[in-house]
Amino acid sequence: MRITSYRPIMAAVLAGVLWAVSFAGAQRLGSPDVALEAAAKKEMVDGDLKGAIELYEKIIAQYGATDRAAAARALLRMGQCYERLGVKEVAEARKAYQRVVREFSDQKDVVATAQVRLVALGSERSSITYRQAWAGPKVDTSGAISPDGRYLSYVDRDTWDLALHDFSTGSNRRLTNTRQRWEEFAEASAISRDGKQVVYNWRNADHRWVLRIVNLETAGFTQPRDLFGSEDVDWIEPHDWSPDGKWIAVGLGRKGGQVGLVATQDGSLRVLKSDGSDPHGMSFSPDGKYLGVDLSIRENTERDVSVLALDGSGETKVIVNPGQDILMGWSPDGKRLLFASDRTGSMALWALPVADGKPTGPPELIRSEIAPRSLGVTTSGALYVGATLSTRNIQVASLDFDTGKLVAPPVSPPQSFIGSNTQPDWSPDGKYLAYVSKRNSANTTGPGEVLVIRSVETGKTRDLRPNLRFVFLPRWAPDSRSFVTQGGDFQDRWGIYRIDATTGEASPIVTGPTNSPFRFPQWSPDGKKIYYVRGSSEEMALVERDLAAGSERELVRGWVGIPCVLPDGRHVAWTSFGPDKSEAVLLVPLAGGEPLELLRTKGSESVTMALTSTPDGRGLLVQKRLSSGGSELLLVPVGGGQPRKLDDRINSLPAQIRIHPDGRQIAWAAGESKQEVWVLENFLPAK
Repeated sequence: MRITSYRPIMAAVLAGVLWAVSFAGAQRLGSPDVALEAAAKKEMVDGDLKGAIELYEKIIAQYGATDRAAAARALLRMGQCYERLGVKEVAEARKAYQRVVREFSDQKDVVATAQVRLVALGSERSSITYRQAWAGPKVDTSGAISPDGRYLSYVDRDTWDLALHDFSTGSNRRLTNTRQRWEEFAEASAISRDGKQVVYNWRNADHRWVLRIVNLETAGFTQPRDLFGSEDVDWIEPHDWSPDGKWIAVGLGRKGGQVGLVATQDGSLRVLKSDGSDPHGMSFSPDGKYLGVDLSIRENTERDVSVLALDGSGETKVIVNPGQDILMGWSPDGKRLLFASDRTGSMALWALPVADGKPTGPPELIRSEIAPRSLGVTTSGALYVGATLSTRNIQVASLDFDTGKLVAPPVSPPQSFIGSNTQPDWSPDGKYLAYVSKRNSANTTGPGEVLVIRSVETGKTRDLRPNLRFVFLPRWAPDSRSFVTQGGDFQDRWGIYRIDATTGEASPIVTGPTNSPFRFPQWSPDGKKIYYVRGSSEEMALVERDLAAGSERELVRGWVGIPCVLPDGRHVAWTSFGPDKSEAVLLVPLAGGEPLELLRTKGSESVTMALTSTPDGRGLLVQKRLSSGGSELLLVPVGGGQPRKLDDRINSLPAQIRIHPDGRQIAWAAGESKQEVWVLENFLPAK
């Protein structure tokens, strides 16, 4: 048990602040506040803690029914007096704070302070643990824990098949082997309550999401059973199995966001809620009568938690609070609804007492910090969460392109939100560096991705918050007044958007439903056209769009990767597959004609699908993956010649490397992002 000590000087400062807050305007407010002022003087000026406790007790007894604000403050101060008396009085301090939470739930500020102190003092049961359960390069947190806590379903990011991690042995095995093309992959999954089946969503070759079920008990690969798929559903995500195994709770993209149940017997769909809100977390109550869900509200900037009665009797909004409130699950006895909230400034775990789908008291703070990605609660009451640890940040350095070496060690201009900053791009006039910064600590859908514009001259930054679910590889327009980006809005229109560099307003250029394949936009040098990729696999095409006329023409069909339009405006480069499974970097005239091969891989070597051009158009940055397992960044001459290896310290994909218009400075996204699984145990009260 850790007790927070009060050093004399800090105690005096704290006392002064609390006294000022609690008793400002005391004479104006009346006798309860005069009494509080007298008790505070005895505590802070006279140092008579026991005498102050007696006065606080009298205030609580006298004004508890007539002035609840004064009584709550007195009870809070009494608890803090007990803390200062020492270890022996911690139990009394805890009792005082618990009374504040239990009896004065209407005094929100005082309750919040009391809950913070309860967490600082620790639980009466010292066995609470928060430990790392799984770490390493294979960790993925897109799935869910089995009810017994032995298995975790996840996506094998090497093959994008569904896989299973066994905590008892530390081993991993793939459950499926059905991927045929690169655009096919699994994403979210959930394990049935009997631990025998896994449901998961699969993006098929037709760019549609379907639900599939696979058996866990069969050794080797099992042919999955297609459960649900519909042409009018843009996406579907499974969240939880009902206790009786008859239903799967899903979120759907159809006419906005929907909450629904899919029958495991015949795949029929029952829609529970259809109001356009975007469901993030869902969990059945242990008795199977209710479904907890958190939903986006207030134009998708915040989330609240609701409980839906499965008999159709209605919805109860149980957590309504400014900010992000994320459902984490239910306690095994169904008496508490667990949720993460940023109401205290950082994501913390709370427990709301419930009965018959309705709150029976105020929420209780369980832990002051928690990763808000729930992987489920086991039958023993352990909460598994997925945590993302990132060191990503923007690096800037000067590069000698003749030698391929950095002139000086790189520096990181962004000094805030480190771990969240990626996708840099210099403005064509050279005055600004823009980058994407993920600010949504809850890691949920919402306008959490901020487009930051940093002045090269002054270092000052300003944030643009386009009303989009996401932005990907935003590129400055040639006039430095706007961006073009791949993105998606909250009406489920995904595709190509233009973002005003002054206001942040996003306007669609070409969009479609969620699975619409409009990707990787690039500007023409004159800013009058954009080039983008439409379709995928053998249906992929490079398209030129005239922005003024709105007209389009298809330039080439087949694999084109991420196109890179050269500064001359007459050529475009991309990576392509050869008939012998080799890969090549091709330079293709936009007006038509035979492509020029600049680089071809050998053996098991490969090149990434992203390229970056130098400002003079004489070279392309290409990342080549070596047969040995490593990679190297190359400068490939456009006019012919041998590729030149660049400094190993530039450890980023070419799409994340941008060259300043002066041809000397470069910016790139460095660092890594990794996932871990953690488990919180013994945090629920004894039955």
